[in-house]
Amino acid sequence: MRLLFLSLLLLVASSVTTWGQSIDPNSVDVKSVNVDEMTDAQVLRMIQEMEKRGLSEQQAIALAQARGMSQEQITKLRQRINEVKLTGGTGLNQPGMESSSVSEFGMIESVKMPVDSAVIDQRIFGFSFFNNDKLTFEPNVNLPVPPSYVLGPGDEIIIDVWGVSQQSYNLLVDKNGFINIPNIGPIQVGRLTQEEAQKRIRSKLTTIYSDLKSANPKTFVSINVGTVKSIKVNVIGEVFVPGTYTVPGTATAFNALYLAGGPNKEGSFRAIQVIRNGELVTKLDVYEFLIKGKSDVNVSLSDGDVILVPTYEKRIKVGGEFKRNGIFEAKGNEKMSDMIEYAGGFTENAYTHRVELYRTTSRQRAFKDVLAKEYEQVMLESGDSIFAGTILERYENKVSIQGAVYRPGNYELTEGLTLKQLIDNADGVREDVFLNRGLITRLMEDLTLQNITFNVGAVLRGESDIELKREDMITISSIDDLREIRTVEIFGEVQYPGEFDYNQDMNLSDLVFKAGGFKESASEAFIEISRRLSYDEAQKAGDRIAHVFQFTISRELKMNGEDAMFVLQPYDQIFVRRSPGYEDKSVVNIMGEVNYAGQFSLTSKKERVSTIIQRAGGLSPNAYAKGAMLTRKVEVSQKVKRLREQLVASDTSLVFDDLGFDVVSIDLEKILKQPGSKDDIFLQDGDELVIPRELQTVKVTGGVLNPLSVSFIEGKRLKHYVQSGGGFSLRAKKGKSYVIYPNGAAASTKSFLFFRNYPKVMPGSEVVVPEKPEREPMPATAWIAMASALASLSLTIVTIADRMGN
Repeated sequence: MRLLFLSLLLLVASSVTTWGQSIDPNSVDVKSVNVDEMTDAQVLRMIQEMEKRGLSEQQAIALAQARGMSQEQITKLRQRINEVKLTGGTGLNQPGMESSSVSEFGMIESVKMPVDSAVIDQRIFGFSFFNNDKLTFEPNVNLPVPPSYVLGPGDEIIIDVWGVSQQSYNLLVDKNGFINIPNIGPIQVGRLTQEEAQKRIRSKLTTIYSDLKSANPKTFVSINVGTVKSIKVNVIGEVFVPGTYTVPGTATAFNALYLAGGPNKEGSFRAIQVIRNGELVTKLDVYEFLIKGKSDVNVSLSDGDVILVPTYEKRIKVGGEFKRNGIFEAKGNEKMSDMIEYAGGFTENAYTHRVELYRTTSRQRAFKDVLAKEYEQVMLESGDSIFAGTILERYENKVSIQGAVYRPGNYELTEGLTLKQLIDNADGVREDVFLNRGLITRLMEDLTLQNITFNVGAVLRGESDIELKREDMITISSIDDLREIRTVEIFGEVQYPGEFDYNQDMNLSDLVFKAGGFKESASEAFIEISRRLSYDEAQKAGDRIAHVFQFTISRELKMNGEDAMFVLQPYDQIFVRRSPGYEDKSVVNIMGEVNYAGQFSLTSKKERVSTIIQRAGGLSPNAYAKGAMLTRKVEVSQKVKRLREQLVASDTSLVFDDLGFDVVSIDLEKILKQPGSKDDIFLQDGDELVIPRELQTVKVTGGVLNPLSVSFIEGKRLKHYVQSGGGFSLRAKKGKSYVIYPNGAAASTKSFLFFRNYPKVMPGSEVVVPEKPEREPMPATAWIAMASALASLSLTIVTIADRMGN
């Protein structure tokens, strides 16, 4: 059993070390293997060894079968491997490590070995053909063999007889090249092509199926090759993985080269030799297949063939504006035109009249200009580099025209083309053309630009003309191009205020119509038009900067006769005012202890707090009038916001609310006792009036030891409630303490000499004790610096005192 296990391990190891090359069947004896005698530990060890070596289960089984292991033992081994894997083994599959595979017919075949991409020079033309992960140049054993296929030992011959007589034969060609048909005897088919073997077998079958040779047979026969034999070929020379490979009998030279990784850096793609029985059969030129698509160069192989890849003879570097850049191999009699063909020809942007040739001589480098007429004559040497430049980024026969013509764009510069002819080619000028001046921008020989002006009208009348040159740019402007964009603008109470294009003879009604008509709030009786000074008026210095006109227009956009004749001018500004008595709806909100809380619409600009309370049904029995608070919407300007930020930056104890509203302090008790008084303020849109229930607590916050809410005690002042919270904290600003009353008003602590007068407190108030900002502790470096300074100061004082004593 120990010998068995070592044999299997040796089998696994040997399969990898050969990397797909031929393995001597006698080197490892596995014919006597009995899987039943193997322990689970030994099977697991074998699995781990297979995994370590990069072999899949299928590959290992195939190798064992090739070494003579019986089918019964193979079935058992496969079952044991699966059992061990299920009970604690590990997976076997590791992509990228292969050495052999099993075909559909059970044939052992060599597979392509991975080649380190670091050693592949992708610039060499042809490398990717044999080293491309997306390309599999492997023989297909599922296709019928060609008539020229040469039979040999191991081939399977399938004979089917049908018709009056029916019979099937599956026969293997033995090692002597014979097949044995029952009742006929041995027939020699080895070294015959499939077509020759079919004729010989058919002739022999007529001895027992005589009807096969009749003019109108009723018995028919088909003779085909089934499973093909395996052959061994040797790939040697300048390839990545030289060695002996087992391939199907239908394999070609390219199949074997693919398995060997193809020619290496020094290998030739154009002089690959196929040697059979010591004689040269053919020389392969891979370029014939890659460039011209000739498949006849790919010859079939026979058992024992040798494929020799010699070193290359010449290599040429190709760069620049060729369709394929890279390194190409050249034969002895090939010229530059051949290299251009291999490179796929020139690109669309290539300068084809000349190619640069760089050559390395025995002493130094040399350079040569090769003109197009010399491409067929210049011979190339190994190490040459050819380079195709690009065409110039300019046009040799182009002129352009832009502006007020019907078809602006680029035009061909024909011999003697003039400016008048170019304008005619562009279908003439538009109606808005500016006739007094046009411009030709011309590129001079020194690449500077020159301006040439012309009179467009004179050219059109034939009074003058200019002959054009390459790259001339003609500009013919329109009237609109030479003046400001003409607009009018309308502001105020129209549906769509803004800027509109100016049209000739536009009046006020036209512009209001374009702006969507008046809003409901517009006052059509007071419309102003502001007009800037004319060109002549602006030439004189003065105080006036604009003219203002006033008009009346009906909502049907009708104007009286004189106003209707007023025509707008470019850049006029129209202002539509709001009607004096028009107001948007104003709404206030009353919340809390009133009989009818909710939103109320203001009926007058002078509606007061007392009036709204009355409209809300008055206060409820639980209302606390002293705590009533009014909030009002505010919009804080950007300037105020910046000022607040600056104040906070200078004093971190300051806090500003950005809630979008202000608290307005009111005395509701006094308001209800004296309606219409100065305390009974006017309400505004968005105001909110809150009347709370009677409150019984006071809230204490800020610089106290224990912030809390405590019960209200009549007559007690601020200090009493601070003491209820444990007293002032260490950072408390006692003199800055204040009370916020329920209605939003506040009262602060007053100080006189060493005495403080604390404010009164009402139910629902909030006692606030500001705190000093917390100081950051002095860092250790500051303490060290201070100590050093004190030490230096002490030393200085001692020195001075000592000198004074002396």
